[in-house]
Amino acid sequence: MSTQYDAIGQKYKSMSDLPSQAPEKPSVLNVLGDVEGLNCLDLACGLGRWSHTLLEQGAAHVTGIDISAGMIDSARASLRDLPESQRAKVDFQVGDCGKPFAAPHGPFDVTLGVWFLNYASNYEEMASMWQNIAANLKPGGRFVALTSNPFVGLEAPFDDRYGIDLTTLGRTEEGGWKCRVTGYTQPEPVEFENYHQPEEVYERAAAEAGMQNLTWRSHVLPNDGRPEGYWDVYNLRPHYSLLTAVKPE
Repeated sequence: MSTQYDAIGQKYKSMSDLPSQAPEKPSVLNVLGDVEGLNCLDLACGLGRWSHTLLEQGAAHVTGIDISAGMIDSARASLRDLPESQRAKVDFQVGDCGKPFAAPHGPFDVTLGVWFLNYASNYEEMASMWQNIAANLKPGGRFVALTSNPFVGLEAPFDDRYGIDLTTLGRTEEGGWKCRVTGYTQPEPVEFENYHQPEEVYERAAAEAGMQNLTWRSHVLPNDGRPEGYWDVYNLRPHYSLLTAVKPE
């Protein structure tokens, strides 16, 4: 997986201010299910935003893994404002989630991968990610992901009112796209690269890893007081989708 986020660092935090990011939390919570008292893994945890969300939802312990040492440093720093009792429930570690590893504190009841699977440049990398997911889950454990939307075309630009755009950089072996993502943050834009792979790449890799019941889920809009009709154009081409899968008992 890419270490491009070492260069981006804390600037990535400003992405959360973009309108396009507003549906993420209600969408994830809609499919996450109950994590009260559960042991959770956050793959490609970045600055730790979703690890904090898992903690807020009652997780007994959260392990966050990211390839970027700079991101992990920032994630650890984000714990300083928490009570000691909460800080003890979170462990952030540097690691490549795209290669086989046994995450500390595992196995896990729930694994979350927000903007994780979209860094697979080909089927082999996607398969390795899914093998990691399966290997670190308990039997009966579940996986929740937010990833690039394989069901929308990328030929036209995204509406600029939502603060994000994607530029295609070429086809992948599997017929997807390598993309440059631009977030129109302040004081300067944030840019990074990822991949939009076809849905069958996800589904085949998940099945090969022994995961079952893969289900694609739609986004949920935030109830944040924006004018009526604000999200109408976004609903036609949401830039991400969600999926869930289960490790068999």
